[in-house]
Amino acid sequence: MMRFYAGPKAVAFKVLMFFLLLAGGCQSQTSQITPIVPSQIPREFSDADWAHVLSAVATPDGYVKWNVVQSDEDIRQALRRYIGLVDMVSPENHPDLFATASDRLAYWINAYNAMCVYAVMEHDYPGNIMAFPPTGTIFSAERFFFGGRSMTLDDVVKDEIEPSGDPRLFFALSFCAASGPPLRSTPYDGAVLDAELVDQGQRYLSDPRAAVRDGDAVKLNDLIGVTRKDDFLAGFQKMMGTAPTGILQALQPYVHSDSPIVGATRVESLGFDWSLNRPPR
Repeated sequence: MMRFYAGPKAVAFKVLMFFLLLAGGCQSQTSQITPIVPSQIPREFSDADWAHVLSAVATPDGYVKWNVVQSDEDIRQALRRYIGLVDMVSPENHPDLFATASDRLAYWINAYNAMCVYAVMEHDYPGNIMAFPPTGTIFSAERFFFGGRSMTLDDVVKDEIEPSGDPRLFFALSFCAASGPPLRSTPYDGAVLDAELVDQGQRYLSDPRAAVRDGDAVKLNDLIGVTRKDDFLAGFQKMMGTAPTGILQALQPYVHSDSPIVGATRVESLGFDWSLNRPPR
């Protein structure tokens, strides 16, 4: 669903339409999932609503309890409020609300993950995250608003994530996909972002969603071994001052000792499962 944001007039229009629907005794499905945009710019940016959502829907393994999103109106309202805040505020249009580069990156990670969850709700919880008719995938075709700017999720990656030169950020974007990185149960926090990314990388690269050992080979999913391979190669060179011999060496700074990547001598493909990241049965 494409949303149009044009400042206070758009907010007033949304509020008017909401009360007209109530007065008519019927509220459409569209109005039930429309973002709740703040009436004014906040003095501080808060992830409290997103934290409330995550605490209720993220499992210990980083999957999403979609049944809670579907059935719990309190959680749906919190998600709508957070998306409304993201609609209105970003580090681009209100840099004063984001003191450090880490604060800005934390915003983009949280906004990306929340918008992905919101899009799944908008599209009635499809079985596969890539199946979003009629506009195509939520990543490359559907547009959302971040601080009043219309962007695709791919735009967020290209314009806000990639320029950082830190490939660990790709351990944090969940994609709402079964093979994607686990969704943390708390928002990313700029004050401790580095430690969170270290933990997230070790967690993901020890998880069979990302890496599986098979003899002397390790099977890497396509996010790590194909799509973002060049980011990890470049990140290693930036960190170490020398080019890595390949993706296995490039991943070594991020792995825990229990990762199936440790000691592997060759790489095979694990593919990537784009089905919705529901808890395994």
